[in-house]
Amino acid sequence: MRKKLIITGGTGFIGKNLIPYAAKYDTEIFVLTNKNDFYSEYKNITYIKCDLLNDDNVKKTLKLLKATHLLHIAWSMAPSNYNLPENFNWLKSSMLLLEEFQKNKGERVVIVGSCFEYNWDYGCCREDYTPISHNTLYGSSKNILREYAFSFCSYHGMEIAWPRLFFLFGPFEQPQRLIPHIITSLLKEQNATIINGEIYRDYMYIKDSTKALSNLIFSDFSGVINISTGMPIKLGDFGKLAARIIGRPDLLKIESPKIIKDRIVYADVKKLHDRFLFVPSYDIETGLQETIKWWKDYV
Repeated sequence: MRKKLIITGGTGFIGKNLIPYAAKYDTEIFVLTNKNDFYSEYKNITYIKCDLLNDDNVKKTLKLLKATHLLHIAWSMAPSNYNLPENFNWLKSSMLLLEEFQKNKGERVVIVGSCFEYNWDYGCCREDYTPISHNTLYGSSKNILREYAFSFCSYHGMEIAWPRLFFLFGPFEQPQRLIPHIITSLLKEQNATIINGEIYRDYMYIKDSTKALSNLIFSDFSGVINISTGMPIKLGDFGKLAARIIGRPDLLKIESPKIIKDRIVYADVKKLHDRFLFVPSYDIETGLQETIKWWKDYV
């Protein structure tokens, strides 16, 4: 039987960058979206209107499609969403999505996790080793979903992979987030401020992270795996690099609080390298150059 893949979140920041990689697979792909009139430039990709927070929509759609593979990206990720109760709505809807996928003969699940699942007190985040965290509703909800999904898939004999993404930047990111805010402000010749310039974060260019994510879909890998560079960069240095590329370092202001919490957060990527021999194609500067070029068309 030919493979059929469902993708949720395919019209968001991660999804839009992943679609070109997924489209290369010789399989039918259905992207579930709550948006109207979404056009597909790929012959093997169809956009299906489906509200993932509507139980009846989910049940009817998965019964209709009867897919073999599921890539679940969708989640509300507004910049201030980390401690909003809507995370529980996404937790419940994700559980239902998984259950309906199994009822309709689903075989393999890939659910996108996050570095927010980890306890950042440890700095280096290593799969199956670093303790998890419930410091945010988002991280807690993801951890609950992961535990449920692994138990559910084990009981029903389904494969499951759980890639944890870290900090991303690139085209289609929400303009309110830090990196787009810096870029767009400087392009508009306005001041840009980084309020915590001394912290280190593990940033990966979105095209690298989505390429690695797409490699997981039809692989035989099961378990949790970090997707990032493993090389943290100081936010102040990140901002300075963007300002230098744009040519307006005079407009960038970098601050730092007296007390710095979670000074460094980065991924252990040994599993990613050993299992998939994956090496990023972009360094931070090359990724920033592409990102800045993309944003110029929207400023």
